[in-house]
Amino acid sequence: MTANTPDEHLMNRREFLKWTGAGAAVLMLPGRALLGLAAKDAKDVWVFHGPDKRALMTAAMRAIYRNGALGKNVKNVALKVNAAWTRTPAQGANTHPELVDSFLEFVLDAGVKRVVVPEHPCRSGRESFPKSGILPAVEKHSQKMIDLGRVKRSFRQVELPKARKLTQAQVAAEFLEADAVVNIPVAKHHSGAKLTMAMKNWMGAVRDRGFWHRNDLHQCIADFSTFIKPTWTIIDATRTMMDSGPQGPARKLKTPNLLIVSKDQVAADAYASRLFHSSIDAVKYLRIAREMRLGETDIAKMSVHKVDVPA
Repeated sequence: MTANTPDEHLMNRREFLKWTGAGAAVLMLPGRALLGLAAKDAKDVWVFHGPDKRALMTAAMRAIYRNGALGKNVKNVALKVNAAWTRTPAQGANTHPELVDSFLEFVLDAGVKRVVVPEHPCRSGRESFPKSGILPAVEKHSQKMIDLGRVKRSFRQVELPKARKLTQAQVAAEFLEADAVVNIPVAKHHSGAKLTMAMKNWMGAVRDRGFWHRNDLHQCIADFSTFIKPTWTIIDATRTMMDSGPQGPARKLKTPNLLIVSKDQVAADAYASRLFHSSIDAVKYLRIAREMRLGETDIAKMSVHKVDVPA
């Protein structure tokens, strides 16, 4: 496969360096070689750049399916989005619905039989789910979105033996019972946690978020990541709220037009954090994740694959 195929076209070197910035690891390789590259003792992170959200997700899913897919004989998938806020897709408070639509189309065509989308919204799911655009995207594919704020029976008590503060939690059973779990959070500013990306998005999978806020939010975010290990993380950084998060509307909204993909949710968060801060040290739960060795936080030790996806 050449570098100029429609789905894996790479930007020219000047544009690529301008986009990635100084100090980034640049891999200018043909499509299949780039998407299949795996480095020893490094965490793979794929970074897709482009203006077309559906094309971005399609490129990301092709990379995923060339690198282990969702696992063997996966028929039931639990998808964690962020649909917590009564905001439109353009405002950046929730996962963009075009990404969800494209994800569902791809995995269902690939043989997945059922995708369930549980979410514990911060606002009424009756309002936030449709306004986010995610509910119509899910229903378009005849799949089910579950409002965990209303369906209490979904939760199951679990123990977190490696945790420091959050030693037990009630977690939505859909995530525990799925053949594969995929996390598609949105990257944005957060007034309490500094940033919310992949690791913090799991607060929408538990019953009692208040415990996290009362008992060292950053430690609890890290603690939960000792328990839940998604099959893949796909961070929506197509537009990023730089302030006024998590609800917004933001005074400053950027459009990086990126998807950040990894099997390592900590690595994905660490990479995404550089869109907001020069160091992970600005985000306490990433510092804790580094200390607890929950995943890779050093970008220099990651195997970063960057792909431009034209519209």
